[in-house]
Amino acid sequence: MNFMKYTEPDFADYYALVSNSEVMKQITERAFPEQEAKEEFGSMLDYNLNNDTGFYRVSSKEGNGIAYAKLIPDEANPDRAEIGYMILPEHWGQGHGTSIAARLIIKAQAAGISELYAVIDPTNAASRQILLRQNFVSTWVGDYDGLPGEILELSLRAKR
Repeated sequence: MNFMKYTEPDFADYYALVSNSEVMKQITERAFPEQEAKEEFGSMLDYNLNNDTGFYRVSSKEGNGIAYAKLIPDEANPDRAEIGYMILPEHWGQGHGTSIAARLIIKAQAAGISELYAVIDPTNAASRQILLRQNFVSTWVGDYDGLPGEILELSLRAKR
């Protein structure tokens, strides 16, 4: 599995994820139309230019885009960062989520980040299991920007 920051030619792989209603069901509860996806992708590319962390295209050994990953520090507290991932349905249940989460933890440690969090849909048992395997702890469940949400956190201080 390869991890590279998104670049302009990767839009089709990003759009394959965010336009897929199965992928987006437990993220935004709706697929993105192409124009919205282009705007979001443009913001991601801008972020990627000037930061050590960012938005990543995850590809198979053959080079096919299979997932998205993000590691984004909080503006208010750069020692704390959010991780996230989306995986195409045909690649679910193959260990990619666990590998992506582990890779994001390593990237966070390399960037000097001391605390990670992930926001998931509380009904997303697969994502919760991936995060719990990485020693994340559920710290909050409730309404998150109008959608059901659960926050899981991991202190990296203990892992050093």
